[in-house]
Amino acid sequence: MIRFLLSVLLFGALLSCDNASEKKRQASDALEFKIQNLSDEEYPDNPDIGFRAADYNSDWFTEGTIEISAEDAWNSELSFCTNTRDTITIEDLNLSEFIPTIPHQLKDDPYLSYIACINQEWNRNQVRFMSGEFRTSDDRIVRVDVARNCLNAYLWEVIVYVSEEGNTVPYAHGWFDFPHAQYAELFEFKNEEPFETYKAALENWIDPESKPIDLARLRSVLDSVPLSYADSSNAMYPLAGARKKKFKEIIFPETFATMKDLQTDSALFATFTPPGFYNRKDPRTTELGRFYTLSNAEVNRIESYLNGDTLHEIDLEFVHKDGAKSTTLVLGGLDFDEFPVLEPEAANQGWKTSMGIGNHTFYEDYTTHRATKAAENPYYGLLLDSEGKWLDSHKLGIDGPVFHFADSDRTELHVWLLSFERHALVGHYVLNFE
Repeated sequence: MIRFLLSVLLFGALLSCDNASEKKRQASDALEFKIQNLSDEEYPDNPDIGFRAADYNSDWFTEGTIEISAEDAWNSELSFCTNTRDTITIEDLNLSEFIPTIPHQLKDDPYLSYIACINQEWNRNQVRFMSGEFRTSDDRIVRVDVARNCLNAYLWEVIVYVSEEGNTVPYAHGWFDFPHAQYAELFEFKNEEPFETYKAALENWIDPESKPIDLARLRSVLDSVPLSYADSSNAMYPLAGARKKKFKEIIFPETFATMKDLQTDSALFATFTPPGFYNRKDPRTTELGRFYTLSNAEVNRIESYLNGDTLHEIDLEFVHKDGAKSTTLVLGGLDFDEFPVLEPEAANQGWKTSMGIGNHTFYEDYTTHRATKAAENPYYGLLLDSEGKWLDSHKLGIDGPVFHFADSDRTELHVWLLSFERHALVGHYVLNFE
């Protein structure tokens, strides 16, 4: 049985930070952590600059505590103190889906287990908590986000939002380390595997070996249909939402007019630097030239071995700009009913997720986060070379797909490719299901 420190629940009226500290002294089992703030001088490439509260506070957080129940390993209480003597508390927080999960069906395949585990950890999962899911004395706060960012097992973030002129905008942002020993215990409790097996790769990125991926471990193909398609990358993507905020994170090309202009191995993006901020001084190289020519598309109806459902898989084959390399993008475990019907101009609102196996989406509300079980999530997104060997999506510069239909009959499926760190859309393909 996993051994956790006894949890002491906070009762009564909302505590000030001073009172909260006294409570923590009485409840010495509470785990404390420092919260780091970053000024605009320290974080000049912050995409929220220009899209945040007028009185944004870059030095608001001070410290936090987490109390994990001895009776229920997944039940915790997470609190954040501020320099205005407020405390923001998320009670009854279930941590289960914040921990990378190795699907039981893959545990006898060490390579697939490894790929699933590290991609769940090294892709962002930001969970939003709305009114009624947290408590605070500051009635301006309308939303609190907790993010497990994509740098290592322990680097997490907290972001609070206020309502301003009808928009929900960031008011403060903090970075903190999840307690290391407790993370390791949660990982072992969740996966029934030694943390040491994965520790090195979860703490520091280690380039995985490129080995063949046995897709038959993930699904069986019931039938397959070739698709007619159109490459619509010779146009600019819609600059809206996150793509508008992150446009400045594109380093090279300095100017461009179409997504096709980004499909080059010379494309550079701001990288993500500890404790979790975009950094143009550390350009991230890519291999986006691999996606220059779409040469084939097909859809497979599949039976998922991860959850047993009948779903779909889309396979897109690309030829490098120089004609020398072949790359296959495999996107499976797809439920087409989940894809919205949108005009292409609204592509940023499409169904999106990251590359990997069983991943949570980049952003989700707490209810969806709780309901989505990584152990049973049938989704997989993989990049393979001409020999069927796994390719690192981070190295190639692809973070995941965006899907939407363009018609209510769902015969015209649009697939967009998100760049590294979702700074841009770098490909747009229209698949005809008619």
